[in-house]
Amino acid sequence: MINLLQYLSRTGVILFCLLCFGSGLRAETATNLVYTPAGWPAELQGDLHRPATPGPHPVVLVVHGGGWSAGSRHESYVTDICKRLTARGYAAFNVSYRLAPQHLYPAPEDDLRQALQWLRGHAGEYNLDAGRIGAWGYSAGAHLVSLLGNRQPLPDSGGVRLGAVIAGGTPADLRKWPNSPLVRAFIGQSRDAAPELWADASPVLQVSADSAPHFLYHGRLDTLVQFDQAVDLEAALRKAGVPVQLHVLPLYGHILAALLAGEASERAIDFLDQHLGRRP
Repeated sequence: MINLLQYLSRTGVILFCLLCFGSGLRAETATNLVYTPAGWPAELQGDLHRPATPGPHPVVLVVHGGGWSAGSRHESYVTDICKRLTARGYAAFNVSYRLAPQHLYPAPEDDLRQALQWLRGHAGEYNLDAGRIGAWGYSAGAHLVSLLGNRQPLPDSGGVRLGAVIAGGTPADLRKWPNSPLVRAFIGQSRDAAPELWADASPVLQVSADSAPHFLYHGRLDTLVQFDQAVDLEAALRKAGVPVQLHVLPLYGHILAALLAGEASERAIDFLDQHLGRRP
């Protein structure tokens, strides 16, 4: 077990670095942009963060976690992702989506497709590069962006193809949790009653040669979304010939891997540079 004083010291240093990192950033932000069309089941909003530098900028759809039934785009770990992206020259579209149990799968995935379509349709207005779009999520958000990245070409998204996916703490195979109240609330039926639906909602089963490149990061001590979920997804992507990296956070559980991603986040943006940010 890690020494408590060492842990607190390390955590304090990381938090200090994050505060310093965030204090010097310059970005332009358009808040509460409605990305859903008229007549959509819910009016959904997002915040668009852009570097204060000439564009057009590659853009990353950022999706919060929360077990599909909670969470917010305003949480600190989500806004930190956006700050890191803008500091490295990317725009970030940080969005809300419909939550369970009021809205069942595939409602949130449908919402995110609308967000991608909105980005494509408003690229000129906001100086975005519609040909360079990625997605980044953590936990339930990672599950959703991985689904998007593994269903290419994406239906109902205006012809968008994701150039890269960043997925942290990813629930990749929902079938491994047949008794999970969170998954049951998300799907609306038990695994035994709807095995095909549970399979359809599992990113690891949607992998193909057309899948977007994935950067995965995961806490080795995660007991909420076990580490083998990341291992299984990495193996499926590798088998399909899809570029993939798995960054392991050895001493982290699920919450720490979100709040103190640190180096994992920077390596994730390096991955975006390789597959999305740099022009051929």
